[in-house]
Order: sequence, then structure tokens, then C-alpha cells
Amino acid sequence: MFKVSPLFGDHAVLPVGKELRIFGAADEGEVIRARLTAADGAVTGEGEVTARNGRFLIHLPAQKMNAAPLTLTLTSDSAEYTANDLRIGLVFMAGGQSNMEWGLWNAEGGREVIRTHEDADLRYFNVPRVSVLDEAGLAAHEAAHWQQIAPHVGGDMSAVAYFFAREVRRELGVPVGIVGCNWGGTSILSWMDETALDRCGPAMKAAADYESQYGEIPLDEWQRKQNAFQRDMDEWNGKVAKIKETNPGIEWAEIEKQAGVCPWNPPPGPGSPYRPGQLHRTMVEKIVPMALTGILFYQGETDSGRPEVYGDMLITLVTRWRELFGDAELPFYNVQLPMHIEAGARDDGSWARLRQAQEKAWRTLRNSYLAVMLDAGEYGNIHPVDKLTPGTRLAQLFLGDDETPRALAKSTQGAVLTVELTHPVQGEPELFEVAGEDGVYVPANAVLDGCRIRLSAEGVAHPVKARYAWVNYAKVHVFGASGLPLAPFALEN
Repeated sequence: MFKVSPLFGDHAVLPVGKELRIFGAADEGEVIRARLTAADGAVTGEGEVTARNGRFLIHLPAQKMNAAPLTLTLTSDSAEYTANDLRIGLVFMAGGQSNMEWGLWNAEGGREVIRTHEDADLRYFNVPRVSVLDEAGLAAHEAAHWQQIAPHVGGDMSAVAYFFAREVRRELGVPVGIVGCNWGGTSILSWMDETALDRCGPAMKAAADYESQYGEIPLDEWQRKQNAFQRDMDEWNGKVAKIKETNPGIEWAEIEKQAGVCPWNPPPGPGSPYRPGQLHRTMVEKIVPMALTGILFYQGETDSGRPEVYGDMLITLVTRWRELFGDAELPFYNVQLPMHIEAGARDDGSWARLRQAQEKAWRTLRNSYLAVMLDAGEYGNIHPVDKLTPGTRLAQLFLGDDETPRALAKSTQGAVLTVELTHPVQGEPELFEVAGEDGVYVPANAVLDGCRIRLSAEGVAHPVKARYAWVNYAKVHVFGASGLPLAPFALEN
């Protein structure tokens, strides 16, 4: 007897123009037939397959855009399955860590939106956040289902993905489905499978280093340690929340003085969501190889301590995901990290270098897009409550109306270095730096002139390098005519 993945249950959204892949579990040798039909009974796709190794995968032909309901029927000699009210539209995976996971009910204005919004063709499916495929984890996956946006429904949907989908719906009027696959606090390593980890030297080393931390600890022993850690962490977070209610801008040192030292890090072990590859095994593999319109991604905060290798890790991840989802051209829409620093912390520029790594991946990968968030972020809060801005900017990328000013090239004449831009900018020029052949950066005087910025600095007779917004946190004041901020840059070659 077969079981169909809940991805293909009632109210599912299937991607327009892509070969559809219907999959699930089945008995060895079981012959399974699939049929997609319209409301008038017209058959829009058929397929048949024999199950092998406990799995089945049926390929159905690409479908045209269709806001009318479809029915999916699967049959074998021993079972029958029907899913109703399917739509053909746009389907996006929403991946990453906490800022993508952040539910609509916690976002700025989210609770007001939830009370009144209603859009039956904006739908979402949350992949259960389980790091162990035990009985409870498997049950959670089986219970997952598609939901339609309606009053008091959608609070647990990714807020960034919600605002993205809402904007796309407004502009195009087509069904949009979001498959949430994210987990707060996770490194990019958690989402890479063994093949990806092995392909990237720094990732392979990080995975080996992680495994060496816990040796042969049994799963049940790790679980006991994890439960104890979570109790401590929840208690500490509760104390911090109360402290911040009365003192929102409190510095980290004072927080730990009042609440005690933060109990993070979680115990390493075979079931940890922070173990390299773990969430690929327990979450991503549950949705591979479904067809997608694109991937939305918001991650990198946890990896700000290794920006020098993050770009290669991200390139490897995207390339491998495209293989697993069976689409070499699968579009990848990434959120560049906004401004952030903990209250009272020293600005070491690590987030600036992580942003550069994200830009490296964007420039290297085809069909890749990068939403610049340099004017966003909150001082002392790694989880900005404004999720409308990243959602809207991702939508602008998808809709093709992104006009973010970006640096194109540089040239030096005498003591002036000129940066050429993609779009004209205006505002109060700050956070610009130049360096001579010695590579020592100093603050620069900047003159904005349409699509050019002229930089000079006292003591630098012949500047050959330039960078902008090379900080973890600051306020920016240079924008294009569209209202989008000048993207950070480092022009050094």
C-alpha cells in the first residue's frame, strides 16, 4: 500500500510550466497510477510507475497557469488516494534560519494582518521542524498539510515569505504556494547533504570538527542533554524578555549580569539540528525532488564568524539543491544580511564580510538574485520585527523591478578614485573609505554625481581601493531614486 507525500494533499499549489513530480512511500513492486483532472473532468496529466526501494516517483507533464481547482487521484491494486482543490501557480521554498522562520504573528503589524486577511489562493505548507526521524518526527511529517490564508490563519507562516507572496499575488493575481523549510540558529552546514559537504573543503572540515566533539554518544543520551539545555535556554530567554521590556537598549554585558550567562551552546550530538547535514536528512529530503518555481533564502547570521568561507559554502549549497530538485536553472532569491550589532559590542566587520560573501555567491551563480537590506536591521536585535521590507524586496527581484544601485567599476585619476554605479544615487555620503597601495583604509570624502561617486582622502595620494558600509551596523543615507539603498561594496582589484 502506498502513502503520498502530504505535499500533494488537499489545497496544494503545483508550479506552472514545470514537470510535476508526485512521490511518496510504497510497497516494493507496487504499480501506482496518477491522474490530474480539471473540474469538467478533462485529464490534464497522467503517469504510472512501479515502486522501488520503498519509494515511488511519478512524472506528470508541465501544466499551464490555472486558478481553477484540479483533482489529483492516485490508484494501485490495493489503494486509492484523492487530493482536491489543487492549483497551478507559483511555488517557492522558504529556507534559512530564524529571520526566515519568524512567524507572521511576531512580525511588525502581523497580528493586525492576521485578523483580517483572506486569500484562498495564497497557501503555505510548513515542513515540520524535526531533527530526529523517530516516531514523533515521522508522525509530524505525516500530519503536515497545506493551509489557505484566512482570518486567524497564517500566524505560523514565515512572515518574510508571507509578505513576498502577498506582493506577488497583488501584482500577478496567480496562486502562490510557500513551502517553509527553515530552523532558527542554524548554520548553512545543517542544510547541506553529505555530497555537498564533501564538495566544499571548509564545509567538510567543519563537519569533521563537529563530529569529533561528541564521538559515539547514543541518541538517547544526547536527547537527555538536549532537553536539559532547552529548559535552561527557555528559562534564560524568559528572564531576558522581561529585562528588555523595561530596558530595550540594554547591553549584552548587563543582560548577562542580570539574567546570568547565556547557556548557549546546545549539546552536540547525532540528533542536533545544528549538526552538519542533519536538517537536510530530516527536512529537505522530505520535499526533494518536488518541482519549484524558486527558492527564497534568508540565512548567514550564524555563520558570521566564518565569512571568508561562507561564499563557497553557499555556492555549493545552491548548486547541490538544484541537482536534488532536478532543475539546473532553479532561481535562488537571497536576502543579504541587514545591519546588526549587539548593544555595546565592538564592530569587527564580520557581518560586512558575510555580506560580501553573499555577493560573491550572487555574482557566481546563474539565476541568482540578492535583496540588499543595508537600510534595515535593528540595533541590539538580531531579529528585526520589520519583515515587510525583506519580503517586498524579494518580490521586487522576482517581478523584475529591482533598481538597487550597485558599484560596477572604479578608476583612479590622481588623488581621486571614481566609482561607477548601475543607477544614480543621492543623499548624505557617509561610510565610504579608500586605500592606497598599502591597503590601509581611511574614511573618504565622497561627492555624489549621478551614477558616479568621487572619493578622496587626506594622506592618500593615489587611492586604488574603495569600499562602502564596511561595518556590522550603521545608518545609511545614500539611496537611489527608487528608494532602495546603495549596495555595500569593496572594489579592490
